[in-house]
Amino acid sequence: MRFILTFLLALTGLLCARCAREVIIDLPEEETRIVAICHFTTGQPFRIKINLSQSVNDGSDPVPPASVDVSVSKEGFFLDKLFLKGTGKNAFWESRDTVEAGQTYSMAARIAGIPPAEASSRVPAHVPFKPLSVRPEDVTVVDLDEGYKALRIPLSLELSSLPPGQPYFAFNLTTDIDVLEYIDGVPVVDFTYENEPAAYSADGRTLSLLHNIAEPAVLINEKFWGLGVRTLNINALVFFRPGQNERPRQLYIEWRTLSEEFYRYHLSVARQGNNLPLSDPDAVFNNVEGGYGNSSGYSVSIDTIKLDF
Repeated sequence: MRFILTFLLALTGLLCARCAREVIIDLPEEETRIVAICHFTTGQPFRIKINLSQSVNDGSDPVPPASVDVSVSKEGFFLDKLFLKGTGKNAFWESRDTVEAGQTYSMAARIAGIPPAEASSRVPAHVPFKPLSVRPEDVTVVDLDEGYKALRIPLSLELSSLPPGQPYFAFNLTTDIDVLEYIDGVPVVDFTYENEPAAYSADGRTLSLLHNIAEPAVLINEKFWGLGVRTLNINALVFFRPGQNERPRQLYIEWRTLSEEFYRYHLSVARQGNNLPLSDPDAVFNNVEGGYGNSSGYSVSIDTIKLDF
């Protein structure tokens, strides 16, 4: 028996040694292309980040090009030329005209000696949730470490309708926190600061279908709305320090209706952290013809809840 066990272990080691081979992957080199990122919404100017693509082996940070011709068209007609703002890594190109709802916009970026890049999208019709009310008796105070407390505020965001085939949404929570001083024993607001983002909690299924993205928003996976679901139930968590005279003032709920281009791009980027190296080289959604990146619209509304519980 001992001989058989020793033989099997030796055979397993031999097989593992034979399977461990060095594999050299020769990745093809591609010509340099424009990388453009632009997310736009109604009433705001276009702001476009421009970079150049790099080889896989180049680990340096991309340097924004200094000379780029960037323009925006509306429904096929030239609208505006964008101008460079900021410097270095913070550089971006901004328009003078602002975005209108219901219009299709096309972005074009051109650099001498590099293929031009173009992309199109529109701001989708906004789908709001039904009027929201929070009962004081449903709000609880949670004791935390290091002098913090949290208001746990239940939110039921019920959609007024669900667009067929395009259930693309995101949300963001922010709060205003008052800092008080006491004058003759009377609390007076000294200053107010914005606490962004506010945290949230939810049941396991809901949490598994929410994605934190680079935008100040949480992406809701389209699978969440299956089987007729139209309500997102979450608990907003508003942190404050009563020992430093802090008092929650307002909770802001930003609700976004997304174009498919916005949704597909940010979902694919959020999933990159779960992919094995080289397992899915085409996973990042790209709607920029001739280059890389994303140009996409979204509509937004903001609801306010006063925290005078």
